[in-house]
Amino acid sequence: MVRCIRILAMWSYNLQVTTSVMQYGYRIVEDMISGLSHFMDERGIDKIEDLVGMALPNIVPAEELDRDFKIIPKIDEDKCVGCGRCYVSCYDAAHQAIDWDGETRKPVINDNCVGCHLCLNVCPVLDCILPGEIKFKEGREVHDIEMKHNYL
Repeated sequence: MVRCIRILAMWSYNLQVTTSVMQYGYRIVEDMISGLSHFMDERGIDKIEDLVGMALPNIVPAEELDRDFKIIPKIDEDKCVGCGRCYVSCYDAAHQAIDWDGETRKPVINDNCVGCHLCLNVCPVLDCILPGEIKFKEGREVHDIEMKHNYL
């Protein structure tokens, strides 16, 4: 649902849900409609057209990004349900920065992490994975970082 809202907010009237349908079945469409309706009601958004493009003012060109640091995600072991989505997505599509503890069925972030936060975006549990430790790259000046706190 969060991904659906992000796609709309980035200026798209269409989205594709092929993998979600394969994983959850066609009923996911009903869940998406319900979730989007609830999201819009909570925020006083009357129609999809009002949501489309809302995020555009927040886009920063790549050359303006501060690349002096990385923010290592923190996994809340109490909230983690052990689904493994973070592990699989990081292993297959990112930096192999999450190890899987087979005994506890819990993910563990390793030293390969570059702070891409793919794990945060695929986790189905709200606030299970959040930004954690800020690590400045070697030789870079330490400075204040403005952190995002709302991930919806």
